[in-house]
Amino acid sequence: MITLKNLTAGFLLLITSVCVMADNAIVVGAGLAGLSAAYELEQRGFNVTVLEARNRLGGRITTETNFENGQIAEGGGELLDHVRIHPLMWHYANLFNVEIDYIGYWGKIEEGAYYLNGKLFPYNSFKRELGLEKKKEYDDFHHALANLANEIPNYSDPTTAPNAAALDNTTVQEWIDDLNLSADIATLAAHHIRGEYDEPAALSLLFLAHQAKVYEAAGGNEVEIARFKHGGVSMAQGFANNITGPILTNHAVTSISERKGQVSVRAAGTNFKADVVVVTVPASVLNNISFNPALPQEMVNAANELNYGSHTKVLLQYENRFWLEFGTGGDTISDLPIGWTWEATDQQEGDTGIMISYTSGDYADAQIDASEADIIASKREQIEAMYPGSDALFIKAEVFPWHRLEYSMGGYAAYGPGQMTKYWNTFRKPHGNVYFAGEHTDDKFIAYMEGAVRSGLRIAEEIGGPAPNVK
Repeated sequence: MITLKNLTAGFLLLITSVCVMADNAIVVGAGLAGLSAAYELEQRGFNVTVLEARNRLGGRITTETNFENGQIAEGGGELLDHVRIHPLMWHYANLFNVEIDYIGYWGKIEEGAYYLNGKLFPYNSFKRELGLEKKKEYDDFHHALANLANEIPNYSDPTTAPNAAALDNTTVQEWIDDLNLSADIATLAAHHIRGEYDEPAALSLLFLAHQAKVYEAAGGNEVEIARFKHGGVSMAQGFANNITGPILTNHAVTSISERKGQVSVRAAGTNFKADVVVVTVPASVLNNISFNPALPQEMVNAANELNYGSHTKVLLQYENRFWLEFGTGGDTISDLPIGWTWEATDQQEGDTGIMISYTSGDYADAQIDASEADIIASKREQIEAMYPGSDALFIKAEVFPWHRLEYSMGGYAAYGPGQMTKYWNTFRKPHGNVYFAGEHTDDKFIAYMEGAVRSGLRIAEEIGGPAPNVK
């Protein structure tokens, strides 16, 4: 028999069930930004589905394991700063029991060498090889770079700097030219900027000043000192193992539409619905997704224009670590197009070793249409020039040309002239119930893994408030 009392009880039960029902969220992208956003949203009670276009997790982190002796190397994001500088990455690694190794040979051998004008010489021989005057000149360049931090009152919004517009409309190359450096030091200065970000002529000086501000208190022994023992993939998997909802690979999102507060996402021929959506794809590929309502024109323009560094990583395995015989740990700053090299296997077992070549800016763009075989051949030839006899030891190589890969189209954000004052806050604003994360949306560690997870946490807090697990 149905009574008023039964109806009331049923109605109260219905109300209670609605109140405890979790909101649904969709995260687009399973890189570190997407995975951290998904994890943190679940900590706040959301039911989360992650949609990833690639057939793997990690985004611009990828660990290559197809080498002899079980050795591995990173095809994408790799190095961590000290926990004081990158606290959130270390926090998540500790939380998920992901092992981290400190890198290098720790005083056993000189870290690296310069290769200039056809000659290889270790870092500690700079003054002997190039003279005291050029050593002072190179030191002055680094001091000038560090002093750019004084131009920025607050890293969180560099556009408030008193001369923000002037800095933003000056290229880094123009700044280098104004330093009146000698040819060798100008080459090293351009290499330093190119390897960190992109071609100096493609960069805003305000962006470089922002980066200097972020690192103004960092010691030289705190930067790029560690990597994941079992590869960056272990960090991505650490997140995935602690995310309850589905993570669907091979699900490239083609459209996102919102109507009456509900968001519909179409991927791999399927419609997914949610209360909120977090889009973590790089700005460089954002306009591949159709939005309804359409994105603001400012965001469309930012996605089309925001500069991303051109970077190609080539991982080359050799029968032995020949660089040690040359008295260096594998780091090489070169005036050749190859750019920068370093060892990926300093903490790994085996006689074989993997040297990474990292080619950036115009030198990477010059090979944008080259085959992988031709890219590998050019790196081998240049390494042979720097380290004679090395090519006879070559085993195999893998190529990661991030500036031409479909779902990245660039290494990482590196603001070009005029773009900081125009687009600094563009991707930090939601579009209805659609939010945006990714290293390019962070206000501090743009271009870093730390920036990616910071953005994921920021969005989760913006949508769902604080959670107790992050201190």
